[in-house]
Amino acid sequence: MSGPPLPFDRDAMERALTAWLPSQRWYAGKTRPLDHVSVVAAHPFGGPPGPSRGPARGLVLVARAHFADAGAPEHYQVPIGIRPALPGPRPEDPPPIAVLGDTVVHEALADHALVRDLLALLAQDTTRAPLAFRAESTTPGHEIPGHRPPARPAATSRLLTAEQSNTSVVIDDRYLLKCFRRLHTGTNPEVELRRALAGRPGPPLTPPLHAVLDGHLGGAPVTYAVLQSYLPDAVDGWTAALHHLETRPGQSFAQHAHAMGTATGAVHTRLAAAFGTRRPGPGETAGLTGRLVTALEDALRAVPELARHETALRHAYAQAAALTPATTLQRVHGDLHLGQLVRSGPTWQLIDFEGEPATPMAERTSPRPPLSDVAGMLRSFDYAAHHAAWQPGPADPADLRRWARDSQDAFCDGYALATGSDPRHHPELLRAHTLAKAVYESAYEARNRPHWLHIPLEDVERLLDPAAWPPHRPPGDDAPWN
Repeated sequence: MSGPPLPFDRDAMERALTAWLPSQRWYAGKTRPLDHVSVVAAHPFGGPPGPSRGPARGLVLVARAHFADAGAPEHYQVPIGIRPALPGPRPEDPPPIAVLGDTVVHEALADHALVRDLLALLAQDTTRAPLAFRAESTTPGHEIPGHRPPARPAATSRLLTAEQSNTSVVIDDRYLLKCFRRLHTGTNPEVELRRALAGRPGPPLTPPLHAVLDGHLGGAPVTYAVLQSYLPDAVDGWTAALHHLETRPGQSFAQHAHAMGTATGAVHTRLAAAFGTRRPGPGETAGLTGRLVTALEDALRAVPELARHETALRHAYAQAAALTPATTLQRVHGDLHLGQLVRSGPTWQLIDFEGEPATPMAERTSPRPPLSDVAGMLRSFDYAAHHAAWQPGPADPADLRRWARDSQDAFCDGYALATGSDPRHHPELLRAHTLAKAVYESAYEARNRPHWLHIPLEDVERLLDPAAWPPHRPPGDDAPWN
């Protein structure tokens, strides 16, 4: 089997990756029968291993997952460290991916010395073809004072365990190195949108971006990792909402939800100024509706319980298609929910702009209705209320539903304040996007968390109930919704 030269037995390494890859949280191919894994690229980044327990050599592997269903393969980034196999490993040594003869292969991101090597290359603005370690302060057109990576060696690093689609390392409690696991070629919106949001007057809308690790895959550009500021005192919106529901039952979350809406509206306003807006043409309208229908058909295969709602869902999407030509398209976050907002001090900021990781890059970077982000937030408030209903205690389901509605309305109030456009003035479009999000969630839960599947299924039924929709009315608007 052909491929890049490797400092260990290729066949043994590929067999080890075939066994190891499906057990990783970030592996996206869990619903497909994996046939085998091949290594298609190996980029060195660390020094050679020492004579005994010296520093590991680092390699960024690109692993291609081949599936038995004959569908398209998937590419994954696997940064590894290579050490001599010695007796008596220390407790602090990273767990091995494989032991290949006299060589131990382990996760590089769990090895502080290798994380320090990566950080040093980013600080030096180095090119080690085909990888480019680019400091934002030296990228033409993005020379932002204070955004240069740290020049001094990192003292500490630790892996975060909460993420599922990427892997992040906190460095000195000041920086966050985020490595994209599943690789898609094309311009990564995490870089493109963060650059558009940086260096503008006003409060920060997202933590500063310091450096980017990029390269090529199959001749096309690909982003491997980004380095950004880490906010050690930050709390994400999902954690804040659940803590509020647990410690302040019956009390409103509206103040925070309003601030989240204002932050989201400010991001949309700045992205509209940076990339422009437009009305969708006939082809784009069909494409937007087609994506909703394609996602529905995928969900129907994964969730048979959705079949009884298929006709009503298609009707809701058709109604939205008739209204879409009058909407505005622009660049948006693309995967917005409570976990994608963080509060540091008095302000909320948005994070994780790469979009839905399973979606092709061309779709992630295409303009779409801003209501798609709003719908994601409305669903997230519902999820938080459902989650609270499972916890021990005398929580009244009606109170939790009211909490979600009040939070959703407050979010829309804040969004309208920031943008001058109230999402609730477009009820059928908002419902279609909210339904689409719930349909996507049902497929995700069926494949990953079946015990949560009832949440989106119950909400699909509720959103389709004419007597229950629309549940909100813009403040001061006494006119009928339809």
